[in-house]
Amino acid sequence: MSSDSHHIDILRRGPRAWNAWRAQNPGITPQLIGIALSAAGRQMGPINGGPINLSGARLRHSSLRFATLSGADLSGADLSDTDLSETRLNGANLAGADLTDALLDQADFAGASLADANLAGTNLLGVRNLTQAQIDEARGNLLTVLPPHLSRPRSWTGTVSQVFSAPQLRPIPEPEPVEPTPTPFRSRNREPAPEVRGERVSWLVGGPRSGEARARDPQGV
Repeated sequence: MSSDSHHIDILRRGPRAWNAWRAQNPGITPQLIGIALSAAGRQMGPINGGPINLSGARLRHSSLRFATLSGADLSGADLSDTDLSETRLNGANLAGADLTDALLDQADFAGASLADANLAGTNLLGVRNLTQAQIDEARGNLLTVLPPHLSRPRSWTGTVSQVFSAPQLRPIPEPEPVEPTPTPFRSRNREPAPEVRGERVSWLVGGPRSGEARARDPQGV
């Protein structure tokens, strides 16, 4: 479902004209998806004829940065993925509103009602004037980022939409045993000793003497 150009034209006329139209058409759901109002059109506080009645309005993907929505009725409004950075939401009624993935940096929540508001996946680190009581009455999940001074309610269990796990490492296969390369067969028999003819080796001292010398000197002299 897309935005309705007729609804956008009425909103641009200001909070008074808008609230009068809402009072005359209570059964119509405002279709304001993806709107981007001018700087003057974003001023919808009491000074400019507000607080404005945006209850049940479809405002997702819209740009409401720096808007003044003080005391606005945003109950049940679809504000998912909407830029509400620097927006004044003090005293606003956000009961049952869908704020999933909304940009809320420096948004002012002083005195705002967040009963049953959906804060799943919303970063609330930079939100101003947010209290534990407001968080306790809202809904969130594991992806909701809270300021350090606030505690996550136990009811905010939820599940993470996509879980990234470390890849399973395959075990490195052990190398297959390598059979030793067979070596050529070698005979263990020693090579025959060279034939020694006679005892021709002479020793300088105490060496063996030849048979002829022993024959001449039987007494070994």
